[in-house]
Amino acid sequence: MKKSLILLMSLLLIGCSAEQEPVKEQSRYNNQTLDAGFDTVISLIAYADDESQFNEYFDLVRSEFKRYNALFDKYNDYEGVNNIKTINDNAGIQPVKVDDDILEMLELSKQFSELSNNKFDITMGPVLEIWHEYREADISLNTEGQDAPVPSMEELQQAKACVGWNNVEINEAESTVYLNQACASLDVGSVAKGFTAEKVAQELEARGLTSGILNAGGNVRVIGSKPDGSAWNAGIQVPDLNGINGTLGVLPLSGKQSLVTSGDYQRYYLSNGELMHHIIDPDTLFPARHSRALSVVTDNSGVADICSTLLYTMDYQEANEMIEKIRDLGYSLSVVWVYNSDDEIPEGKKEFKYLDYIIVTSDDIEDIFTVSK
Repeated sequence: MKKSLILLMSLLLIGCSAEQEPVKEQSRYNNQTLDAGFDTVISLIAYADDESQFNEYFDLVRSEFKRYNALFDKYNDYEGVNNIKTINDNAGIQPVKVDDDILEMLELSKQFSELSNNKFDITMGPVLEIWHEYREADISLNTEGQDAPVPSMEELQQAKACVGWNNVEINEAESTVYLNQACASLDVGSVAKGFTAEKVAQELEARGLTSGILNAGGNVRVIGSKPDGSAWNAGIQVPDLNGINGTLGVLPLSGKQSLVTSGDYQRYYLSNGELMHHIIDPDTLFPARHSRALSVVTDNSGVADICSTLLYTMDYQEANEMIEKIRDLGYSLSVVWVYNSDDEIPEGKKEFKYLDYIIVTSDDIEDIFTVSK
C-alpha cells in the first residue's frame, strides 16, 4: 500500500512538473513566390519556432504547388509526368496511367457534377477552350480600342456535343483515365488550385504547423488560429474591373476553413459593352450573369473552389437549394454574394453596403461578416 502511494505521488509530481514547463513562444514569418505554378502568387504566413523551421514549411509549399501544377496543367508537358494534358492528348486513343491525386480530384469533381445535375462540370473542356481562344484574341482587340466578337451558339453547341462524364472512363484498379471520344477534354481550372491548397495545408499540418494561413491567389486556407486563440481575418476583394485593390469586408476563419471567391472581374473582355468573363454557365454556354462575385467558406479548400464556381452559375434561390444539398453531404458552407447597387437583390435579406456594391450573406454568417470602412 505504501509503495503504491509513493508511486502515485511520484507520477503526480512528474505530471505537474511536465505541465509547468514553459511553452516556447513562436514568431510570425511570411513569404511568397511567383514561380510555384497556377499562374498566381502563392503566399504563406505562419508561426514557427524559428526562421529555419518556417523556411522548411515554405519550401514544402513551393515544391508541392509546383508538383500539383504539373499534374493539373492542360497546356504543357512535363518530363516523366502524365497530367491533364496527357489525358486530353490521348482522347479517343488510349487510357493514361495517372497519379492518385488526379484520380482523387476527378472523383471529387464527379461527385459534385452528379449532385448538381452537371451544373459543375470539368468535362466542359471543349466549350471552355473556345471561350479561351476568343478571350485571348479579344483582350488584344480591347487593348487596341476595338470591340470584340463572341462565339456563335452553333459553335458552342457543337463543342457541347463532346461534353459529359459518359466520355470519361476511370479505372481505379489500373489507375487510368480514358476519354473515349477524340473531341472530349478536361478542364480542371475550377477545382485544381483549391484541391492543391487543401492537400498542401494538410501536409503542413502533418509536419507540425499549428498556426498559419496559406493563400493561393485568393484561395485562402487557414491552419488553426492565431497563437492568442483569435481567428484569422480573410478579406473579400472589391470586384473592380480596373484592378483596384481593396476589400469589401472580412470574415473570421479558423481551424481548417477555406475562403474562395469567383467573380466577373478577372479574365474577361468586352463585347458590345458587355462583360464576357471566364465563368461559363453549362446551361447557357455563356458567362453567368447572377452576381458580381460570390465567396464561399467551408472546411475543404477543394470543395470551396468547386462551390464558388457552381453557386456563381446559379440565381439566389437555386444557390440556396444547392447549399442545403451540399450541407446534407456533411460539409459546412457559408456564402457571400456581391451585387451592383442597381441589381435585383434577394428580398427579405439583410444587406451590407460598400461603395456601389450590395453584399448579402447566408444567415449563419450575418453576425460575423464585417464591412470595410
